[in-house]
Amino acid sequence: MCSLCVLYYCCRLLHRCLLFLTFILICFNEIIIYHVNRCSWQQIGCKVGNCTRILLIADPQLLGLTYSKTLYSGLARFDADRYLRQTFKQALAFTKPHIICFLGDLMDEGNVASPEEFKSYVKRFQQIYRTDDDPRFKLFSPYYQRVHIPGDNDIGGENGEYISNLNVHRFEEAFTQEDIFDYGENHLRFFKINRMLLDFTNPDRSNNAKHLRIGLSHAPILIGGGPLLRAILKELDPHIIFSGHWHESRIFTHPDTKVVNFYEPGVRQFDLKAIKEQQHSYLEIMVPTASYRMGKTKMGIGYAVLENHNLSYTVLWLPNRFIFLLIYLFWLLFAASMLLVFRMMTRCPFRTGKRNMHYNYLSNDTSPESQHMESK
Repeated sequence: MCSLCVLYYCCRLLHRCLLFLTFILICFNEIIIYHVNRCSWQQIGCKVGNCTRILLIADPQLLGLTYSKTLYSGLARFDADRYLRQTFKQALAFTKPHIICFLGDLMDEGNVASPEEFKSYVKRFQQIYRTDDDPRFKLFSPYYQRVHIPGDNDIGGENGEYISNLNVHRFEEAFTQEDIFDYGENHLRFFKINRMLLDFTNPDRSNNAKHLRIGLSHAPILIGGGPLLRAILKELDPHIIFSGHWHESRIFTHPDTKVVNFYEPGVRQFDLKAIKEQQHSYLEIMVPTASYRMGKTKMGIGYAVLENHNLSYTVLWLPNRFIFLLIYLFWLLFAASMLLVFRMMTRCPFRTGKRNMHYNYLSNDTSPESQHMESK
């Protein structure tokens, strides 16, 4: 009986240990890792105190309902949305931005969505990228300023795809009511560039020279060439362009067409006035994707600080979610194996113990009936 009790308590202890370790693993993967990852980000200080902090989010591409209809597609959408929400929340608290720029492809299937599906995607996007539900951030008066750039997955246009007026109208109706063009405090002027439609905003052309000019585009501009590039350089003459689309982190200069991969965790400094007036060049920074579902091992959120004509830029690199999903898979296999092995180890002793107990009971039976049988 003692050996059976020991095995029973060992079995209970194993179950409790596995449950406890599973709880610790979930807490680490779903909460702690985002705080730990935040410790690797580079903070950018302001020397003068009147700098402008800009958060740049490219290609979140909220998963849709059309392309993926597997058994786990609902779980995939939930996990991808939660990843975007958690990383944005950390970036928001870390940078306390004055302006948030979304560089297109906000949705993965916006261009093919039905009206009902599009509304549901917009609602999910607004729930993920909320900036008005935390009282701490209401202290920043310009904090609610946002710019939304349409991408090819939002309205169409990739590889010559037809762009319907309906797609353009519903995107503008859902997002552009929050858009800004001037940030008057530091004389910044933002221009929305739509490479798919070969169009850009320029509402106050006569006063462009008074502002530091920032172009925002989904697809890269400086390496594309063509009439759109010539028109942008002539009419907007931007100091800096931010783009996305390729899901990579790169820095372009024009006209020397120099391309530099930017994957280090440090901060890059740029003198925008010297680049334009002394080097006679144009600068473009490509922001990597913020979603782990795009097949990239490096995901990040761009963080730029403008102080007069000085630009400081870094990427807030995000944790690779697939690694932690694989950890879940390995832990599930390990826990199942442990339970199976323990069950196999204890199954035979239990049965042997029961047979021995039954045999001992019969052999020690001293009832009159048994004694009578033995005397015969």
